Amino acid sequence: TIQDPDGWTNVRVEPDVNSRIIHRVYEGEFFFWDSPDIEEEITGDWATVYIPKNRYSLGESMESPTMRGYIHRSRILPVEEVPEYEGSDFYFEYQTAEFDTVGKTIEYLNGEVYRINGRQIHGNDLSTPGRQVNRILVEIAGETIPIHPVFFECDNEFTVRKIGELFIVNQWNSDGAGAYELVWVFDKEGVRQRLVGTIF
Repeated sequence: TIQDPDGWTNVRVEPDVNSRIIHRVYEGEFFFWDSPDIEEEITGDWATVYIPKNRYSLGESMESPTMRGYIHRSRILPVEEVPEYEGSDFYFEYQTAEFDTVGKTIEYLNGEVYRINGRQIHGNDLSTPGRQVNRILVEIAGETIPIHPVFFECDNEFTVRKIGELFIVNQWNSDGAGAYELVWVFDKEGVRQRLVGTIF
């Protein structure tokens, strides 16, 4: 996400302060980016960013288009640097079980599992998942937030962070291959954003 006294920052078409502005990102909105160890020599003080066009980011990177642009590195706040939440007003838990094929349509590509119920599977490498998420429990200040489970290969190892009134759940999931990052953003009204996938 971004850190800016204005609460927002511009995304530019080229890594230059005089370049055309193509988007504006607000604090608490998350996106993919190329960290300094990947491209520092290429863009200097600017970071390449990939802004998801779908704020619920259900598909794989190729099918959930992103807007590519540049943000000055001084405005970038990596998710792992967002302060952790230590209060008791937020509760999040996955209820998981062994993967069950009942009621699921499995699509294959070259003999490998490609999609389940029309959606890409996350956390494995073209094989049948070992786990599935049956339910996601979310409460904010005692109020239940309804949320539909869509993921495979999730566990309950995650970090809860907080920006202003936003609660952020951040985790990496994998069965040993096909790792992906998952960022949930909640406010008291429900899900604000769900960022799923990886740029690698």
